[in-house]
Amino acid sequence: MNSRPDFAAIEAFARVAETGSFRAAALALSAPVSTVSVQVSRLEQRLGARLFERTTRRVRLTEEGREYLDKVRAGLDAIAEAERAVSSLSVEARGRLRVAAPVEFGQAVLGRVLGRYAKEHPGVAVEVELTSERVEPVRDGFDVVIEVEPCDSASLVARKLGAPSRRRLVASADYLARHGVPAHPRELARHTCLVMGTRREAATWRFARGGTKLSIVHRHATANSWALLRDLAVAGGGICCLPDYLAAPAISEGKVEEVLAAYAMPAEQMYAVYPRGRHVPARLSSFVAALRDFLEVWPGCLPRPSPRTSTARA
Repeated sequence: MNSRPDFAAIEAFARVAETGSFRAAALALSAPVSTVSVQVSRLEQRLGARLFERTTRRVRLTEEGREYLDKVRAGLDAIAEAERAVSSLSVEARGRLRVAAPVEFGQAVLGRVLGRYAKEHPGVAVEVELTSERVEPVRDGFDVVIEVEPCDSASLVARKLGAPSRRRLVASADYLARHGVPAHPRELARHTCLVMGTRREAATWRFARGGTKLSIVHRHATANSWALLRDLAVAGGGICCLPDYLAAPAISEGKVEEVLAAYAMPAEQMYAVYPRGRHVPARLSSFVAALRDFLEVWPGCLPRPSPRTSTARA
């Protein structure tokens, strides 16, 4: 006997047993009577037992049929309950949601978002992993990954989160008082530049102003942590380039000041990346919506004091 259960035949058998009629069972299953009859016959042949006594007037379970129905009914009920549960998960925000995000972004943003999200969706259990490694949703078992440069894959959806956020050069008032305020990117050669990267890499800061584009290569002091670079800048260690979600709070709190604000630096766009599918669970879609709504106003909603200014030279 084939070890794989014939679920279509089992359901047809159960419907005939419940209704006492092949015609009524066919109506319930939206199938031809002949199809239901073939399915039940196929099941009887598979089991090597007759399940129904058939007459021109009625259909009655045999002893083997009654025993088989008792055995499979619990399984059919469990399948129906599983379908109801999964269906409700797709329309109600419930269940487990696994999220991966860059370390500093997660520390700066996710706690604020999840605090509000947990109140609105108490049925969702969120598991967050902050990592500096490249993560893939399917391979690594995450429902959604937050990242800046998602890979181009037909199997993944990359949803933009808020508006692009530019990077900003910042330094402490103490550092600028001691070393002066650069008025042009070329003057950065005289400053200590705190660069995201490693000692084996040369970092390039790109600027644009009035159609003119500049690329300045630096490697004065490096680290592989945005938060560490921010703290070095706050401590007066030099000028550093930070993503806006880290720069704006430090500026708002008066810990650092923006420099060379007239020269725009490339913006970065955050994405929510998740597996492509016809049905997106409500716990996932509601989380992405909450994160997108938050980033539409943060950190742009934070007050930004006027940066220390000087005459800019083209």
